[in-house]
Amino acid sequence: MESAIAYHHKRALVIGINSYSRDPLKCSISDAEDIKKVLERIGFSVALGIDSNRDEFYDMIDEFATRIQRTDLILFYFAGHGKQSDNENYLLPSDYDYDYRGSERDYIINHAINAQYIMKKIDDKRCRITILIFDCCRKPVKDRSSSLQGLTAMHASSHTVIAFSCAPGKTALDETQNGRNSIFTGSLLEHIATPNIHIEDIFMTVAREVHSQSGGFQRPFRSTDLTEKVYLVTNDVSTRTVQQTSSFDRQQEVQDIVQIQGYTEATGLYSKYQDISSKRKNLKQFYTGMVKMRLIR
Repeated sequence: MESAIAYHHKRALVIGINSYSRDPLKCSISDAEDIKKVLERIGFSVALGIDSNRDEFYDMIDEFATRIQRTDLILFYFAGHGKQSDNENYLLPSDYDYDYRGSERDYIINHAINAQYIMKKIDDKRCRITILIFDCCRKPVKDRSSSLQGLTAMHASSHTVIAFSCAPGKTALDETQNGRNSIFTGSLLEHIATPNIHIEDIFMTVAREVHSQSGGFQRPFRSTDLTEKVYLVTNDVSTRTVQQTSSFDRQQEVQDIVQIQGYTEATGLYSKYQDISSKRKNLKQFYTGMVKMRLIR
């Protein structure tokens, strides 16, 4: 198997919303709960939001972002309603209540969650890998006079893949094959925990199944800027990404340790250690001794 990108922790923020005052949904909460369970089973730390209003939604994003480290794999999943306006995507919180009076373009800016804001908050942390999953724009949705339907395509930033449950400008079915999950999330749940499968291959399989199960109505879409394979889970110890450490990470960890001890001249010695993470304690003791020897001299 080709080696995967190395990362130390897998963190996820998962949000599902059913309780809209207009156009409530059936499956979004159970979708989010089931995604949380399967991600935890494969080693993710997961924060879960259920029927979050706008303030709660933004608070969860901001709190989640504070925990992100550069060596993390980050996954964000949203199930609920979403719309696009002026080439910006918006996720609708539970208290979104546009009453069709006035311009929805003005209303959505102040009452919904900008998806690009979420991506930027994560991008600013420069984490190893980012996976964004949007199972939204669900039908049935009242059309009325609103022209804001479906999400627009989003350009994936570096080391990011974005998966949409439907094509740009289209809608996704809130129907279910199993009585609990949307067609898209139901298929995703079947495959996301499969070992040794590249994440883009998982999304490709899900897209084929959703297109078939929806009778051609729904076609999932993705945008990607991944340059290496990413495995969420593997049963091959030699390629288990959660245990791998790149040469950059080894050097950075040694530098961190040295700085803690106040001695910065021996960072080139990191190459002697193949697994810095498991030797942090020994390294600290080693450098502490070197510092003491230097001070004595």
